[in-house]
Parts: sequence; structure tokens; C-alpha cells
Amino acid sequence: MKLVKTTLFAALLAALPFTAMGCLDSDGSASTSPSSTLNGLVNGTDGAVLEGAVVYLVPVTAIDMTEMTASAMRANTTADFDEPLEDTVRINGASFVSATTNVAGAFNMEVPDGDFYVYVEGPAGTLPGGSWCRTAVAASGLRGQDITIEMSGSPTAAATWTGPTACQSCHEDHVATAAGTAHSLGFSVVGSFGALQSGADHPEFWDGLDLFNYVASYDLGTPVYYYDFDGGRGMDKFKTALTDPTAYGGVVYAKIWLWQDTADDLYKLTIENVGNIADPNSPSTHIARLVYGGAVEKQRFMIEWPGRKGLYPLLQYQTFGEEAKYDRSRKVIRDYHLDYYWDRSGTDSDPSDDLITDPPTYKTMEANCIGCHATGYEMYLDGDTGEYLCDSVEDVNGLYDLDQDGTMNILNTTCETCHGPGSEHVAAAAAGIGGAFIVSPQNLSPSREIQLCNRCHDRLQGVGGLQGDHPLNADGVFPLAGISRDDFITNYVQLSAPKASKMWADDLHSKSHHQQGPDFLKSSHYRNSKELLTCATCHDLHGGTGYDRAMIDDPQAPESALCMDCHGATMESTFAHTEQMVGYGHGAAIANCVDCHMVKTAKTGSGDYGLLLDIPDGSSGDADITYFENDITSHVFDVPYKTNVGVSGVTPASAMPIPYTQSCGTCHDASMLQY
Repeated sequence: MKLVKTTLFAALLAALPFTAMGCLDSDGSASTSPSSTLNGLVNGTDGAVLEGAVVYLVPVTAIDMTEMTASAMRANTTADFDEPLEDTVRINGASFVSATTNVAGAFNMEVPDGDFYVYVEGPAGTLPGGSWCRTAVAASGLRGQDITIEMSGSPTAAATWTGPTACQSCHEDHVATAAGTAHSLGFSVVGSFGALQSGADHPEFWDGLDLFNYVASYDLGTPVYYYDFDGGRGMDKFKTALTDPTAYGGVVYAKIWLWQDTADDLYKLTIENVGNIADPNSPSTHIARLVYGGAVEKQRFMIEWPGRKGLYPLLQYQTFGEEAKYDRSRKVIRDYHLDYYWDRSGTDSDPSDDLITDPPTYKTMEANCIGCHATGYEMYLDGDTGEYLCDSVEDVNGLYDLDQDGTMNILNTTCETCHGPGSEHVAAAAAGIGGAFIVSPQNLSPSREIQLCNRCHDRLQGVGGLQGDHPLNADGVFPLAGISRDDFITNYVQLSAPKASKMWADDLHSKSHHQQGPDFLKSSHYRNSKELLTCATCHDLHGGTGYDRAMIDDPQAPESALCMDCHGATMESTFAHTEQMVGYGHGAAIANCVDCHMVKTAKTGSGDYGLLLDIPDGSSGDADITYFENDITSHVFDVPYKTNVGVSGVTPASAMPIPYTQSCGTCHDASMLQY
């Protein structure tokens, strides 16, 4: 838990001439000069006035701007300032001007000089923040004003899940547009979309199925060769190829045949043991029931296994993978845990005694993959098979019957993931009370709204369940919408930031995917004196924007509104900005904001070539001439330079992507970086 610390910083704040005030007459009218006071009402999202809400004027100068480094986050020494408004008020709130609302929900306070975030901590049933807490306001913009602050409500502990179909009656537009987001397309039935999904914005979604030949026998399908085993690697211990690698010395252990069976139209993967033709389990054919991904760079297949109830992941198709790339992680097909199904207990150097084997019962999709996707996720141990399985919200428009009880389940991120269990909200709406008992992200404190996303975009191991990438508490419960970062770090995860192995050498930029959250917390967008940004500042989580990743504008457009709506007041143009920063002006047609400030450092699929020092030929020598551009953008928003420890002197193929190895390399000579 966070502890209040007496620091020099706190002592200085306490000495400021701010006085806690609650200047209201019994009828709610102001008792001080209207020219110097702020008057207001505090309501819930249901419109009901809130008595006992404490309204704070948080000076922008009070926001602790101590640098948040990855190592400090892992050590949790950032706990006193990693939630900008909540931490500041917790530690120093007694020194701030504040007022408590009366029975009519009204407040009144003297406004001192300065710029302030107007932050509210409400009564039970509400969540901290309020609709005025994101943008700093000068004293002149508050004095003499009458404002209304709306606070987010919250479901009670008795609330239950309803499923997104129940949300459609009132929120049809949001449910419809969200159907095209990657959140709604996380898991899909192979070859088709569900009623709550749309692939209209993702024409490449099913490209991987082109490899599945429509044939009557597995050996007429497309073979994927698995060769050159390396037990020291993680998920991809085998190299893969779509052509026989024995021609250039590869030792093939297995083939996985991709085919669609003409007898039943089902997509199937057949594992053939090539190294041990006496294997009694070879060939081993499995139906692919679900895929994970397709909207963001990759797609994994979830297969059935005889005698089991759960599904198991096997093989990763990479949307932009190329067979010509030497790096095993950038091919069309990447090994995704064939080791789950492969017994190498014999002589490691000789595949002739290897066997196809049953996967471990704790390696199910249900236990390892779906927790951050399935709304209302609950893991359990199956008494019949010994597998770790799961359940989620039941809905007539669900995709797949997870617990095999005859009712379909929701497999993806839907309304209640971010708004909380909706039963009480639905009941209140039926009674004519709109907006009650539900989390309204736009009215949360910035850190709590970001935490909606950071629960999963943080790659942290839970303390419960199987202690995988699911953030589960000791009781195996997934964190509900509206929790604080403090609650999350204290009760749901083992570390407070990703492991160093998931970061580049500078321990600042993420190497692994779904780590946008901790990257963003290090940025000045998160803590500053102007506006506290959140994920929703740039992404419309309901989709329907027409831009990739549900961006609210095109980040590649010249002088994009995505950046210039905020920075336009201080930055004339990218030309003027780059002229000031590097001594030479770059027009928007040459360099956009994201080219330098949001480099694609992390990788989820294959990524692509960045700067080439020569023409790659698919040989091991490519590592010395190919810099890569990955496929997940950094959310630190800094500009990593060519002197970065992850770049300077590093073999190109192993170097961290930076502007110089990507966009800048178009014009600038980067050939000396590796030296």
C-alpha cells in the first residue's frame, strides 16, 4: 500500500498560502464575493446531486514531475507520484483549497492565484476524478464561474454481468462501431465473424487461411517445416519454413500440414513427426476452432486435442511475414509452442527418438490467453481432465461455448470490460434512471481511466491463477473497471512494471507488445501542468473513426490534428519544430510527428525492414545489414537517438528501432551506426 511520506516537497506545499474552505450558507448560496469565488454543483452520471463530495483545486505546481524510469517502476519507488492527482491530494490535499458539497450538491470556494486541476473525491458509490479534472484552468477561468462537475458512478459488489447484447437496446451505435475494433476481434471462430464483430476495416484478416488447401487428405495441404531445434529459446524453439530447408542443411523434426477438409469444411492442422517415422502418434490431426488475432499483424490458431475439453495454441501466422527474411521471428509462419506437443526426452541431438505428445493441462488457451479478452473471466480446474479452463459472460451473440454448458460465451473485450458489470445499470435504466451504477471513463481521474487499459496493456504476471500474464488477485479474480493503479499493483500483480527482459537495452522503450501502458506512464503526456492525457485522448475505444487502431485522426496526415490540436498553439509546424530541434526544417511530407516521437520499437508480428545497408539475400549475413521497423509504436513519446545504448555498436538486426534506422535513414547515412 502507499504510505504518506513527509518530504521537503510536501513541507514546501504546506507553507503555500492556500486555505481549505467550505464557504456555503445553509441554502447553498455563496457567502463570499462572487468575483473571487468558484460556485458549482457536483452530480453523478445519473443526474443526482452528490452531498459530501470534496472538491479540490490542485495547483499544477504540486504535481510531482520526478522522472519515472522502468527500474523505479519495478521497485515501486514511484508509488507516491504514479497517480498524478490522487497521489498529490492524498499526500498534500490538506494544504489545498477545497470545499465539500452540501445537501444540494453545491459548493463554493475562494480561488487563489495560479493554475489548477479541479479534482473531486465523492461519496460512496462514486469514483474519484470528475469531468473537470483533465485540463488545467487558470484562476481567471474559475473566478466568478458557475460550473457543474459530473462524477462517475460504479456498480456495487452485487452487480452481475449482462453481456453486450443487453447494452444494444440503449447503446446500439457504440456496440455497432466497436464491432470493428481489434478489441472485438481478439478471438474469432475460424473463417467467420460473430454477430458482435465486423471485419470491414480489416480486409487482411483471413489472409492466413489462404495457406489451408481445400483437400480431402492432410498430405495435400500446405506443409510448414519445423527444423533446427533450439531449447534455449522461448515460444519459438523451432525454425520454420514453407519450403524444405534440408537443401541448405536444416534438420527437419516435424511438418505441420494446413488444410481445410472437403468432408466437413473444417480447418485442420496435422502434426507429422518427420524425424521419427515410428512415432505411433504421427500423424496427429486437430480441428482449429478459434483464432486469436488477425486485426493486428498476426494470428494464432487454437486447436482441439483428443480427450481434452480446452483449446490449445499452435502456430502463428504473420500478416506481413516474408520467407526471404532470415530472422526466424519474421517469417510467414512462426513457431508458437510446438514444444507443448513435442517430447524430446531422448537424445537431444537426434530427432529419431522424439514423439508427439499431449500438451500440459495448464497450457490451455483458457488459462493462458483469454483472460484479458473474455469479459467476466473466471478460471477453474476441471475435475475430469485436470485442465485449467475458464468461463465468461454468457450471451446469445457470444462466439464459443467455453464451459460447454450449451450457452455461448463472450470471448472478447466488450462494454462491461471498461464500464463494469451492468445488471444494476440496466435495471435503473428500465426504471427511467439513466447513467446510474456504471463506470463512466471520461469522468474518472486520468490515472484510473488509463488503468482501464493498463490492466492488460502492461504485461504483468498475476498473483493468482497460474501466475501468467493475466492480472489475477489471490482469489483468481480479474480486476474490475474503475480500480486505482495502487490497488492493481498491490493486489493483482507480482511486479509493478514489465521485466527488464521485455525492454530494450535502455530499459525505457518496450521490446514486447501490449506494454503501451507503462511506456505511457513515463511520458510527459501523463504528468504535466497543462492537460493530463489518457488513452482515449487519441483512441476512440468505441471505434468507428475510420482510422487504424481507432485513432481519432490520421497520425500520418500532414500537420495531423491528432498532435496539432494540442501542440499547434506552441508549434507553428513540423518544419519550424525540426528546424529548432535539429537545425534543419523538415516539412510534413518528409517527417510527421509520429515518425520521430512514436517509433515502432515493440513487436507482435513480423515487423518490416527499416533501413537496409545492402540488399538482403536471406542468409545469416543479413543480420549485419538489416535494421528493422517493428509493428507496435512506443508510447514514451520521446525521440530515441542513434547514440542509444540499444543502437550504437549493435548488430543491425538486433538493434532497437529508432527514427535514424527508419524514416530518417531514407535521407541520412546510417551505415556507421554499428561501428
